[in-house]
Amino acid sequence: MGSERRFAAINTKIRVLKSKLLTKKDYINLIKKDKVKDQISYLKENTVYKDVLEDTGDTENIQEVETQLKKYLIYQYEKLIPYFTGEYRKLFKSILLRFEIEDLKLYLRALGRKEDLNKIKKATLLKESYSNINFDKLSKSKNLEEFIENLKGTLYYNVLKPYSKEEYKRILYYMEMNLDRLYFNLLKAQSLKLDKKDSLLFGEILGKNIDLLNIEWIYRGIKFYNLSSEELINYTLSNGYEFNYEAIKEMCYSKEERLIEIVLSTRYNFLFDTEKDVDLYMERRIERYLYYQFINAFKKGKLDITLSIAYMHLLEYEIRDIISILEAKKYDLSLMETKEYLVRKIEGSDE
Repeated sequence: MGSERRFAAINTKIRVLKSKLLTKKDYINLIKKDKVKDQISYLKENTVYKDVLEDTGDTENIQEVETQLKKYLIYQYEKLIPYFTGEYRKLFKSILLRFEIEDLKLYLRALGRKEDLNKIKKATLLKESYSNINFDKLSKSKNLEEFIENLKGTLYYNVLKPYSKEEYKRILYYMEMNLDRLYFNLLKAQSLKLDKKDSLLFGEILGKNIDLLNIEWIYRGIKFYNLSSEELINYTLSNGYEFNYEAIKEMCYSKEERLIEIVLSTRYNFLFDTEKDVDLYMERRIERYLYYQFINAFKKGKLDITLSIAYMHLLEYEIRDIISILEAKKYDLSLMETKEYLVRKIEGSDE
C-alpha cells in the first residue's frame, strides 16, 4: 500500500484530534485556579478529558487523576491502531508495550515495599486484550523469584531471570533499566519492517530519543552516582541517531567537564548551553526539544508515519504538563514558577 493511501485517512483523523489539545488559554486558566480541586473541575468542564475524569468525583488525588489521564492516552493509541495494517499495526502495538512495562515496574516497586499486589492490579494501565501478562497470576507472587517465574512465557522472563536470586534493593534499578532496553530494542526491530521511508523516519525519532536518554544517564551517573565507566556503558541504549558505540564509549569514559564539551559540539548542546540550572531542568529540556520536533512534523504535514507518532507524543507531553500544573498548585508555586516546569513553552501571563 502506498503512503498516500495508508496515511490520508489517519492524518485527517490526527489533525482533528490535535485540534482538541489544550490551548495556551487553557494552560493559563488551569495555572490560575486557586486549588487543585478547581483545576480538576476545569479539566472536567472544559476539555476532552471530561469523560475519563468523570468517575474521579470530587477527588484532589493527583495520582488518581494521572492514572485516568494515562488511560486516556492509551485509549487514543487504541483508536489509531485499526487505521493500520500489517507491520505498521504491529509497530503501534509494540509502542503500547511501554505501558505494560510501566505496569511491571509498579509491581516490582510494590514487591520491594511488601505491599499487597492485588491492590496494584487496580492501577495497571493496559487492557488485557493488548497485554502479554496474566496480572491475576502475577498478583499472587510472594517474592521476587516467584514473581519472575510467573512471567515465564512472556517477553520479560529472560530479561529478569538473572536477577531472581539477587538482593532486591540492589537490583531494582537494573531490572527497570533492562526492561527499558528491551522496549527500545523491540521498537527498533519492528521499525525495520516498515517501508524504507517510514523506517528511516521512525528510526530518526527513536534515535534522537535514545541519544538524549543516554546523555542524561551518563551525565547523572558520573555526577551523582559515581558509577564506573563499564557500568555506564552496560546500561546505555543502542540504536541512537547521532552517537555510535565509540562515541558513547568516549562519553562513558569521560569526566564531567569533558562530557559537557562533547555534548556542546552536537545538536544537543541546548542541554548545557544555558544559564539555568542544568540538573533541575535537564529532563524538561529533553522533553521540550522533542516536543518542538513533533510540532514541526505537523507544520510539514507529510503523508508518512510522523504525524501519528507526533500526535501521541504531544498528547503525552500535555498530560505530563497537566500533572505538573496540579503538583505546582499543591506546593503553591506561582504562575511564573509553574511555567518553568512545563514541557510546552507558555509565553506571557494573559493577565
